[in-house]
Amino acid sequence: MKKLTRFLALFVCAAIMLALSACSPGEKIAVNISGAEIDYETFLYFLDTVKNSPEDYGLDEKPSASALKKAAVECCKEYVAVNTWLEEEELTLSPSEKSAASDNLNNTWRVFSHYYEELGVSKQTLMKIKTSDANRDRLFYFVYDEGGEKAVAETDIKKYYDENYISFRTISVYLNTTDEDGKSAAMTDAEKAAVKTELDSLAQRLKNGQTMDSVVDAYSAQHPDSTVSGQLQFIKKDANSYPDGFFDKVKALGVGSSEVMIFDEYAFLVLRENLKDDDAQQYYIRYRDDCLKSLKGDEFDLLVKEYAAKLNAETDEKAVKKALREVGVDV
Repeated sequence: MKKLTRFLALFVCAAIMLALSACSPGEKIAVNISGAEIDYETFLYFLDTVKNSPEDYGLDEKPSASALKKAAVECCKEYVAVNTWLEEEELTLSPSEKSAASDNLNNTWRVFSHYYEELGVSKQTLMKIKTSDANRDRLFYFVYDEGGEKAVAETDIKKYYDENYISFRTISVYLNTTDEDGKSAAMTDAEKAAVKTELDSLAQRLKNGQTMDSVVDAYSAQHPDSTVSGQLQFIKKDANSYPDGFFDKVKALGVGSSEVMIFDEYAFLVLRENLKDDDAQQYYIRYRDDCLKSLKGDEFDLLVKEYAAKLNAETDEKAVKKALREVGVDV
């Protein structure tokens, strides 16, 4: 309650500051969020984002114009809530965080500049969005990282890391062949059986004490066109680079154990192997923030929505309809 009181007390001042930074003279205002003016381009960006991924906002695959508008307005409210909350806590982005936001912008603009220019969203507007995203991250770590009001214990972060990341080496074989017309076709049962027999033989070499490097060399000698490397792989549980069920089967292996695994279109010879101590620490440091977000990201999103729910939104219907037409919605 104390935080909410401070939030409301400081909101007017922060909203004015946000309005000054958000809109330049002559820019059309699309939404007024409790005094903070959201310009047309910013609203257009959020509307386009919602339209492109409606399921991410709880909408049907083909949402109505009113549903799109409502979701885009909610995005604007969260945008204001984040920037105001940052002001309330008297937080600012560090030079490195500002630099990261700028790099994020430049990388996005390098790839999608034509798309956004065609849409009518400028690089300057996109910079405001990326800065707000950085503000949101800043607030997240302020709440949940070490010293935060809801700080997550390091042991809990490490536990999540250990349960959701694995390292291993593998030889993978695509169970398809190329026919005489150059088209991909599934291997016959006999061909698949031959692949499994070969991988079983290599697995036995591992069990007899040979290294993965020597096994990879033996496989490559028999298949000179293959691109097998046997380098240590490191993946998260929900990674889509391997078939469903792959992570759980590999994690179930004891360290140093190997197994041949068959999944629909792929066969794998897997050697379960841990990272070396120095590498393990570096990997944990690299993925720690991802673990923290996986643990508390949804909870934080609810906190932002709670802040946003306190705000009122008034829309300029003429600007909203123009934006809807711009993203291809009939109104």
